[in-house]
Amino acid sequence: MIDTTSQRAVSAGGEDPWEPWTADPNLSATPEPGASDNVPPGEDLDLHIGWDRFEKLVLALSRGVLGLRGVKFRRYGTQGQAQHGIDLAGREPDGNYTVVQCKDYQTFTAGDLRAAVETFTRGRRPFDAHHLIIATSATTQPTQVVDELARLQDAHSDLELDLWGSEQINEYLRFQGDVVTRFWTRETATTFCTGAPPQGVPVPLPDRQEQAERILVGPLQTNDVAPILRRADAHRATAPKESARLYGELAERLDDAGFRGHAVTMRGKQLDALVDAQLVDEALDLAAHLAVVALHFGDRDEPPRLLRRIEQLTADEKVSGWTQTALAQRHLQLVGAAVKSILHPLGHFVAMRAALEAPAAEEPVYQPLLVLMFAEHLLALDPDRLENLDGLITTAISRADTELIRRVAEDAVIRLRLVRAEYDLAERTELKRLARHHRVSGRQAALINAREARLCALEGRAEEAVETWRDAVYDAIHAGMTEDAADWLYAIRAVNAQYGPLTSLIDDEHRLAQALRATGTGRLLDRVRSFREQALSAKVNGKPVEAVLSARRWLTDAVTTGDWGSEFEALDFLGDLYRESHESSLAAQYYQRAGRTKKLKELATAVGDLTLPLGPLSDAPWWVLHCRTTIVEAQADLIADETAGDLLGELTALAQRARAGEVADSPFRNLAHQATRSACVLAARGTREQALAVLDLLAPDVPRGPNQYHHSDDCHASACVAIARTHGAIAMTALTRLFDLADGRAHKALELVVDEEVISLLQARQAETEPRAGSVVPGGLAEDDLIRLRARVGRLDDNGLYLADVARALIDPDHVAVRERAEQARTRILQHPEPIPGVAELGTRLVSDSYLAGKLGEENRAECLDKLMSIANDVREVATTRKDALIGIRNLVADLPVDVQRQVFGTAKGFAVGDQDGSHLDDQLTGTPHPLSSFKISGGSASLRGEALLLAAASATTPEEHAWVRGQAIGLLSSEDTAHLHAAAVALSRPSEGITTDVDADLLAAHRHINVRQACAVLCLRHPDRYRDTVMRLAKDSEHRVRQTLAEAAAQTDPKRSETARAVLELLARDPRHSVRVAAGIRSRE
Repeated sequence: MIDTTSQRAVSAGGEDPWEPWTADPNLSATPEPGASDNVPPGEDLDLHIGWDRFEKLVLALSRGVLGLRGVKFRRYGTQGQAQHGIDLAGREPDGNYTVVQCKDYQTFTAGDLRAAVETFTRGRRPFDAHHLIIATSATTQPTQVVDELARLQDAHSDLELDLWGSEQINEYLRFQGDVVTRFWTRETATTFCTGAPPQGVPVPLPDRQEQAERILVGPLQTNDVAPILRRADAHRATAPKESARLYGELAERLDDAGFRGHAVTMRGKQLDALVDAQLVDEALDLAAHLAVVALHFGDRDEPPRLLRRIEQLTADEKVSGWTQTALAQRHLQLVGAAVKSILHPLGHFVAMRAALEAPAAEEPVYQPLLVLMFAEHLLALDPDRLENLDGLITTAISRADTELIRRVAEDAVIRLRLVRAEYDLAERTELKRLARHHRVSGRQAALINAREARLCALEGRAEEAVETWRDAVYDAIHAGMTEDAADWLYAIRAVNAQYGPLTSLIDDEHRLAQALRATGTGRLLDRVRSFREQALSAKVNGKPVEAVLSARRWLTDAVTTGDWGSEFEALDFLGDLYRESHESSLAAQYYQRAGRTKKLKELATAVGDLTLPLGPLSDAPWWVLHCRTTIVEAQADLIADETAGDLLGELTALAQRARAGEVADSPFRNLAHQATRSACVLAARGTREQALAVLDLLAPDVPRGPNQYHHSDDCHASACVAIARTHGAIAMTALTRLFDLADGRAHKALELVVDEEVISLLQARQAETEPRAGSVVPGGLAEDDLIRLRARVGRLDDNGLYLADVARALIDPDHVAVRERAEQARTRILQHPEPIPGVAELGTRLVSDSYLAGKLGEENRAECLDKLMSIANDVREVATTRKDALIGIRNLVADLPVDVQRQVFGTAKGFAVGDQDGSHLDDQLTGTPHPLSSFKISGGSASLRGEALLLAAASATTPEEHAWVRGQAIGLLSSEDTAHLHAAAVALSRPSEGITTDVDADLLAAHRHINVRQACAVLCLRHPDRYRDTVMRLAKDSEHRVRQTLAEAAAQTDPKRSETARAVLELLARDPRHSVRVAAGIRSRE
């Protein structure tokens, strides 16, 4: 990949920096045709056509004659003046760079040549070019110039020097008719371009009358076909051999006329006639050939039928005493393996490869076609294994140039060579040379350029990819393949979408493709019906096998033709099909190649404890690396402890390179952001040094201006907490970073400051060196560290930052500021505004304010409780505000007198049974939004029953009240509302005396909702020996959060007093989830 940054520096001579030629207004403009200038045959064109047109002429020759791609330019001097000039630099097919200097001089001397070469060789050569061409519009025939060129070449033996004067340029132009037409006229090109191959005879337009007759009457009923068909049918009984010959003749005629389906029918008749004539070998040859051709064109029904015919022929002849030839056995082996492999919905090609590599005394003519199909399928489905087929491909290339193969696949040899070019650099270079120097046909040049463009796009060379796809479009249009040209225009659009720039012109290729498709329907690959249409139709009609087979052929054709946009669509479609068919690993592979990170996240969630395949974090396009790092983040909990450190090292290195711009990335830097997030997720899973490396990586993201946000803020803050929890020796470093982020108003950092883990660390005492299993480890936090961190909490609160008042209340409840914040919170609660009709305000501070007000005296708390109760009872409020009020009451009621608690319980009962449901704008703000709505708001459930049940549980004071809560919770377990189920689970798991004694934990363990099973885990560990079987069943629950809750509950149970607790901890210590193993107490800590 070109290091553009190193080439943009202005040289000592004061030239402009190197830029793509498309950025220059003159070079990118279409040249205006010149005068007719019809020179006599053998005479040269006058190249003094103006400096601006001469520059464009040299650029056109550099691309057409030398095959340069990725051309860049730089100017020196003032345009139009004597010393003005331009340098062009481009990559040759072998990857080396050539520089061409344009000099529009009237005369060119030996001194001019020496000055140009010495200027170029002074200092560092641009792009380490090995070839310099001086191109001038003047003559270079004088002996002094020729001698000077020889002396300069001797002096610079490591640099190839060439001089293009008007004589050399004219000689090249004689082979470049299209260039002469653009810069002069078509008449000039006709007279001047004597070196170009003669134009072919124009293909006559089809006879429309004959075409209409064949379509409407039927191709078998026309005057030239019907008599032969009748004669073939007449000879069927008496002369089947002659009949077979006539059927074969008709099949070829119909095939040439484009009636492939009717030709197949004739081939079937021919096969039957050969069998009747007892020409078994010829019948087997034909049947095998027809089966392979049918596979090539994507037919799924005909190949199995023909395979059965081959099996029947060989079996019948064995019975009759016919000696089966080696070729007949080879037919059966090859066709059987091909049908089995190509039509397998999961793409298993083991049988086909074994058959193709099996030694054979004689190979059928169609064998190279099978190799081509196998290789192209493997290129599309599993490209990493392609190089292993080199022997097969090389042999097939030497055998594929037969008339029979050409009739089926016109470009078979080139396509086989293109497959080899995927892994063979020499082959790739040679094909590029053939295409750029016009040594192959236009359609083949288009195909070569499209495949080269695809490789450039995968390698991150976006500019070269776009330029090469434009070459493919140019060649395709001239070859009449307008449909492929339109596809390649969409490929250019896809490259711009992947790599940028994202400008208002990104849809220009779309508009051009629409215009192009209105002009014709030519295509590289001849197909009866679009595989894309077949795949979509099969999916809609509920035919998954047919959909998969069609989608795989769709993908193979897209890769074969370099149709990049369609390739991504097919990959995505195949991923969807395999996901729906529960083939998660295959789905993940296709999603990665398609760059579908969102679908990968959904798949990772759906597969539970199944680990998705993960490729190396290098040597892949940015979107593939983006997907792989996404899988790491999504399945970090499933990564084994022994490999987490190695993976963390790779991720940190990748994130560092991506953030520095050293790897190709999207315009939005998706790879850099995701690699950073994934490294943060594993930051605490490696060594202390690796954790510090992650913190060092993210250090530049700490300083920020007002209201500035970094993409890494959330994962950065989370990583700090995880590192502090795991690596005690650097806990102070990690927590200091967390508070630095909080000082910068990073929202996640402010939330984590009040997180239970951080608060536990800040409340810890240095004497606590032997915590119980599952508790927070204070590690290396000294008393001085705690003092400094608590002081930072105070400064956050002094600056009025989000949730800092809550943090200070937790850390230092006796501080005067806590009392002030509590008074302010009380005032906000009491002054809560009355609802305004028709207006809905989403989001309140009632919950946090109720917590702060809890620090006040009983009278103030009761006053706040009454206000919150009135808000909860006000149906003019929206549901979210009323829920916040119920939570606020729950925060306040615990420490109030029993009579107040009983009053609250009585009110909560009415809410808990649903009597108070129905709030302002419920239809608009709650529930699931309509799928066709353009503006979707989902405020959760409209019901208040869940929060009311929790309030009732918090305010219950008598056994009867606790029993009532238990009954309501059990009743809500049958609800479809997830908010109800969550509240019921929390209520049942509360350690209230007697509330869960009679609850059947076995029934809860079978509940569909995770929160209910989590509650069951807590209940079972209160009576572990009573529910041993249930506990062991929960230890194998498919949802890891249930197992984690079970592990946490078991870790708090004395294993010495409970055999069940000890057994479940031993089982969960081997859990595939890291979080479960940690909860079970087996994670080593410093």
